[in-house]
Amino acid sequence: ALILIGLVLLPFLLQAGGLTITSAVECVLLAVVGLGLNVLLGSTGLVSFGHGAWFGIGAYAVAIFQLRFFPNSVLEPLLLCVLLVAVAALIIGALVLRRRGVYFSLLTLAFSALCFTVAFRWTALTGGENGLGGIERRTIAGISLDQPLVFYAFVAVVAFAIAAFLLRLKNSPFGHVLVAIRENEVRTRFLGYPVMSYKLLAFVVSATVTGLAGGLSVLNHRIASAESLSVAFSGELLALVLIGGMRSYAGPIFGALFFVLFREYLSMFTENWLLYFGLVFILFILFSPSGLAGIGQRLWQMLKPPRET
Repeated sequence: ALILIGLVLLPFLLQAGGLTITSAVECVLLAVVGLGLNVLLGSTGLVSFGHGAWFGIGAYAVAIFQLRFFPNSVLEPLLLCVLLVAVAALIIGALVLRRRGVYFSLLTLAFSALCFTVAFRWTALTGGENGLGGIERRTIAGISLDQPLVFYAFVAVVAFAIAAFLLRLKNSPFGHVLVAIRENEVRTRFLGYPVMSYKLLAFVVSATVTGLAGGLSVLNHRIASAESLSVAFSGELLALVLIGGMRSYAGPIFGALFFVLFREYLSMFTENWLLYFGLVFILFILFSPSGLAGIGQRLWQMLKPPRET
């Protein structure tokens, strides 16, 4: 219910603060990416240094499918984007999950760097450093998505469905097994759970959600570029999840809102806003590892202390 209220109020609050509906759409999509990444980071304990690759793959998939095969459609490119990312994540996940800990993280980092290099140099397919422009929002069910508020409503509906699904997943027996894997993988395996299958499914779900957000992002900006595949973008995704609170379901949502507001307002005064964001990130890691969600929880407990039993 709170997510629904937030989605309804967000564009009007940001417009009142001098921002645009495009910024509201980006905030929602980054929140979706954060929720997807948190399936790996917060629930399963898998640190992906290259998760932005799935965002970029989804963006390029929608762009290429629309420009080359479905010039008058949006729905088919989005559906094919989801299918492509899911299949690719299944293959890549089966390979990188053979390694654990820092080796898994380094493999995801190498995958992101590889994807960025391919996108930057394969000019015939991806447009190279110029990217792929000319993306159109078209219509869905006879409703034109060209109007910013209408497109935001479409993105908000998709985001709400994803958020509800991931909340259900987190509270399901599957989600509890992921937490067990995070806490003690060996013990979970001894209890008889197929740990590799659970981790692979979590990887696929996380990547697919991120890829769909990337596909919607290319409709928001009407261009697909290699920046979304960069290692730096993957680092920003990790940072917003950690700042929001990776052990909290709503943490990535707070982190995405904080990231967008911090970037939009601070970039008005300096081009080096990312430097200050890095400093803020360090402060959160040192003084509030549980992120914004943890700060909110502590403030709530100060206002309303739990009953002693």
